Amino acid sequence: MAALYCLDSSSIIAAWDERYPLENFPSFWTQMDEALTSGLIVVPEAVIDELDKKSKDARAWLKDRPGSIIGFETDIQLEAKRILAAYPKLVAEKKAAFAADPFVIATSIVHGLTVVTEEGPGSPAKPKIPDVCRNKGVECTRLVGMIRAEAWVIG
Repeated sequence: MAALYCLDSSSIIAAWDERYPLENFPSFWTQMDEALTSGLIVVPEAVIDELDKKSKDARAWLKDRPGSIIGFETDIQLEAKRILAAYPKLVAEKKAAFAADPFVIATSIVHGLTVVTEEGPGSPAKPKIPDVCRNKGVECTRLVGMIRAEAWVIG
């Protein structure tokens, strides 16, 4: 199955830590596992790195699905560099070394994927993932949008 979605850290954290705890929503995580292992969903390596600081348990769960992780491919690095040149405020200076946002967008551009993020719109002074996606012509949705598009039933 060809990948359709690229997950941002915010969606993983929202699902893992806030909305769908594994012990309460095992069917959600079964569907997520199937989507990751089938290749429907991918996760950039930069997101895995970012999760090391924000949600170690979610990171460990994703690391157990290595086939779903897209590394720092040359095309992705070049695209991330172009994104940061055009949108230098996408990443806060203090967080630049660990920021996954440009890599999420770049992975989606290079592989023709829809970004899945919980970020809302930003401003011209501080753009967010949805702003850059809109300007670059990249589809962007929230986790619930992906769940609806894929007709997942959780319960």
